Amino acid sequence: DGYQMKNSRWRPVFALETGGPPNADGEDFEEDSGFLGRTRLGRLAQAAGRQLLEKLNSARSKSPTKIFLVLFGFYTANALATILGQTGDWDVLVAGVVVAAIEGIGMLMYRKPVTRPPGRFQSFISMVNFWKAGVCLGLFVDAFKLGS
Repeated sequence: DGYQMKNSRWRPVFALETGGPPNADGEDFEEDSGFLGRTRLGRLAQAAGRQLLEKLNSARSKSPTKIFLVLFGFYTANALATILGQTGDWDVLVAGVVVAAIEGIGMLMYRKPVTRPPGRFQSFISMVNFWKAGVCLGLFVDAFKLGS
């Protein structure tokens, strides 16, 4: 059974369930957690483990779409390097456009959060950033192919 009842709703149970937010009183451990849980180092290790598991669970959202976009970016880079670079006439222009696109996406993605428009546009830019990562990876691999 991969579902659990919580707050009168059924929700899927993740493999790396973190157990929810830390306690409201600031204590990140339970009383019966052993000797390690009663020390500062133990509480720090438990909090770090909980944060790691929360990040892993949040990274799994929309993961098939993210994987597809990285692979599509890889394919795009291979197509650019193979098709447009075949004659040698378009190399400089294509390189300039690719660098401008990568820098533009990076500017939109990593600017200060105060100036970022919230909502669907930011989600779209985040997904385009995965495509950009695939393009960079594809061009990196193509550079090794050219060097050998």
